[in-house]
Amino acid sequence: MKRLNVKLQKYMYLPILIILLFIFSFCVSTPKEIVSGYIKILLSPSILITDYLAISNLGATLFNVATIMLFNLYFVRKFELRLSGPIFSGFLIIAGFSFFGKNIFNTIPIYFGIYLYSKMKKTPFKNYIISILFSTGISPLVSYCIFGFGLELYIGIPLGIICGTIAGFLVPAFASHTMKFHQGYNLYNTGFALGVISVIFYAIFMSFDLKVNTVLIINEKYHFYLLGMILFLSISSIIISLINNFTVFKKYRSLMRRSGRLVSDFIRDFGTKTVLFNFGIIGLICVLIVIVFKIKIDGPTVGTILSVMGMGAYGLHIRNMIPVLIGSIIAVFLKGANMTDETIVLAVLFSTGLAPLAGKYGIIVGVISGIIHIIVAPLMISFQGGFDLYNNGFVAGFVASIVSVMADSILKGDELS
Repeated sequence: MKRLNVKLQKYMYLPILIILLFIFSFCVSTPKEIVSGYIKILLSPSILITDYLAISNLGATLFNVATIMLFNLYFVRKFELRLSGPIFSGFLIIAGFSFFGKNIFNTIPIYFGIYLYSKMKKTPFKNYIISILFSTGISPLVSYCIFGFGLELYIGIPLGIICGTIAGFLVPAFASHTMKFHQGYNLYNTGFALGVISVIFYAIFMSFDLKVNTVLIINEKYHFYLLGMILFLSISSIIISLINNFTVFKKYRSLMRRSGRLVSDFIRDFGTKTVLFNFGIIGLICVLIVIVFKIKIDGPTVGTILSVMGMGAYGLHIRNMIPVLIGSIIAVFLKGANMTDETIVLAVLFSTGLAPLAGKYGIIVGVISGIIHIIVAPLMISFQGGFDLYNNGFVAGFVASIVSVMADSILKGDELS
């Protein structure tokens, strides 16, 4: 029993979460509904914004989330990797985007491309685990080539596999270079790299007169189920973190002094219990935003919240995220936009990718960053065609590069103290 507990702690109870997702999926839907719904997910073009809850059902969607997480947990355990902040964040992003756009079918070609890159570089495949976990934000590229263009399957399937493999091959190289572009101030760095790759593919498709149409397919009828799930994850994480360990408060104060600039690893620096506490607090902040602005939670919204919570291991905390959130909410009202609008909700929550700017340069810079993010976000999806699920990471890369240069020339950036 002690050995089992050690193994569970090693992966921060991720195996238990996966098992619970599988169990709950069969509690809310029949096996027949799960099978038929899951097939619909696999055959979906999956372009932004496709809510799997809308094209299938809750059980099938949760089954998809659990399947993708289990698939990636296999890699981590096979490589005998220690769970780190980036790996934990990668798992939560995988879980989040499996609600809208990511499935096992459109994931494998991306991984194969990264594998080929590792062979070319003569480097162990496991060295690219961060690229592996974050890379599938471009998964809709595979699905859309097969099911979205209206091509015959004997053309679409090879096209999707080839494009996915090429994209995966490019991810590790692009991600390392885009980090230099924004100097580590964009927590969703891979989203920026995938955005650049998506722009290239989008331009190629357009030149061959292959039309790419983004969509907005959502389903809000599972709002209370999903709200309950986020609350359960948040509160249970806080409770678990505090069991026989009240040193968490002291470590958490130290954690909040960090700017969050990449590459941060809060698990390494502060331990799993402190990260679980941070994870839960961030979740409660997201729930507060949902309740205050009367936002209905659908697949993309719950996926975004899970992704933001995951960043609690990789640089995000309430002290550096709140100024950016305030700025983004101010921008929404200045624009006269509706806080319940789907794209606005996602942009506000994902503006937290700019939190390291607030951590480094202070509250005012954080607020300004959030404002700029909301202004720029609607424009970027038209550049990348909707293939990059991490569109707001693409946006944050540009915002971070501009704001950091301006802040450096005006201010002396210091860590939060």
